[in-house]
Amino acid sequence: MSASPEAPVIALEGLTVGFGGAPVLDGIDLELRPREIFGVVGETGAGKSVLARAILGQLPPGGRIEAGRILLEGRPIDALDAPQAARYRGGRVALIGTNAKALLDPVARVGDQIGRVLRAHGKPDGRTDRRSVRDRAVALMREVGINDPERRARAYPHELSGGMAQRIVIAMALAGEPEVLLADDATLGLDATVQAQVLERLVERSRERGLSVLLITHDLGIVRHYCDRLAVMRGGRLVEVSEVSRFMAHPADGYSRDLLAAARARPALQPPRKSDDRPPIVDVRDLTMHFQVPGSPQPIRAVDGISFSVAPGETLALVGESGSGKTTAGQCLLRLLDNTDGRIVFDGRDITDMKEAAFRPLRRHMQMVFQEPYVALNPRRRVRDLLAEPLALVEPMTGAERGRRVAELLAAVNLDAAVADIRPGELTAGEQKRVGIARALATKPRFVVFDEPTTALDIRVRAQIIDLIRGLQSSMNLAALFITHDLNSVRSLAHRVAVMHLGKILEQGETRAIFESPREDYTRKLLAAELPIDAETSEPASAGSAA
Repeated sequence: MSASPEAPVIALEGLTVGFGGAPVLDGIDLELRPREIFGVVGETGAGKSVLARAILGQLPPGGRIEAGRILLEGRPIDALDAPQAARYRGGRVALIGTNAKALLDPVARVGDQIGRVLRAHGKPDGRTDRRSVRDRAVALMREVGINDPERRARAYPHELSGGMAQRIVIAMALAGEPEVLLADDATLGLDATVQAQVLERLVERSRERGLSVLLITHDLGIVRHYCDRLAVMRGGRLVEVSEVSRFMAHPADGYSRDLLAAARARPALQPPRKSDDRPPIVDVRDLTMHFQVPGSPQPIRAVDGISFSVAPGETLALVGESGSGKTTAGQCLLRLLDNTDGRIVFDGRDITDMKEAAFRPLRRHMQMVFQEPYVALNPRRRVRDLLAEPLALVEPMTGAERGRRVAELLAAVNLDAAVADIRPGELTAGEQKRVGIARALATKPRFVVFDEPTTALDIRVRAQIIDLIRGLQSSMNLAALFITHDLNSVRSLAHRVAVMHLGKILEQGETRAIFESPREDYTRKLLAAELPIDAETSEPASAGSAA
């Protein structure tokens, strides 16, 4: 898109925001043009969310503008009187946050919540009687791609999927007919297909309405496919502002180049050399897991007769949307859940119905890295104790030997030795992931299940985790099951891919073959939602059905 000659809708001039210490935003100069979709990228702590809330005029407690100003169509927003300020926040400028379930009122129907915004920020000549507001709320829900909006309007947030709840938040933002949308990681943690649907609706409606959008994200794939320009933030400063096409070809700043390099897929892994007389380390046949729901005559078929194998040194990626049964399958493999039917063979031994006493010696060779390490790591214990605990599954050790082993594990996942004395709550998300990996490696396993190890991480941290897993697999000849909906990571980590949907594996094969020549319609839909930064075209992925 060519640069617009029109005056900016929002302009920041030397904006500096602090919370009593060093500035969180430091001298920000930025313009948001009419009908522009402007991406803001950066790692955690860069100041992206504070930037959005400063523009909205709703800084977190303790925050204040120390210098500079924010202009709306050339007028400082601090010059707005009380009615104008009320119309500005949520009306002329609206915020779409992440984690919609936390943003919505859990005890109010979603149609009524949209109605509240319509009454507060609707046009002065708009009707506010109950029927008119309800009809307008339903129309907005239909506009953002919710099927059967009349029925869904009567639902409570907990009755909606994550993607549907996020659409409700977008509908609430559009209800005030804003001129500017601030989308702050609005699709973080959503499945690839749902993310594509939500982004398509957001961008489509913004284009139709002529809105300006500030799209805050840590995903350069989103920026490449949906934005006109972007700004890279680091430590509260803008390090680069550029047209997206120019940035993708030639980023000007060194930090920007590092981010772009980290976001790109690693070279494809070569399949491990196989021996005809060596069986797979894990062989699964017709694995089934049903959950009985109270009050329902039919069980939930979470895993429905799946079969696959993993060779020594090989990574199989199990991909699919949330609810497809991926994590349940991984937990069944490690006997964390007792499967309903099917067989699990590890290293030539059928462990399906093996007694716990017989299985205990094998458990050290089969480990899991959990999706949410902070939930899996005891917050009251220090890292050294968390890493030493699994060593009880190995041979007896003295205190000095345990200390040396803990130091080795920290070094293996590229963490400083001082981390041993820290509790999980004092670590970053990336450091927590590394501790989770180190804990799984403590017993020197032969097979590891990685459950979403790269989801929702910063660009560079995600790349570091990918490189770490690749290096560990090479050095330890690990076999791995990589459970994920992050398709970009699959390209970098998996030798083979199995596509899972509604409890079944639809197809599986070598990674390159699956990505280049998928056989199943569902696989094609899943891959169409991927947002790679090296695509030949910058056209957005198809949204597909928005049911």
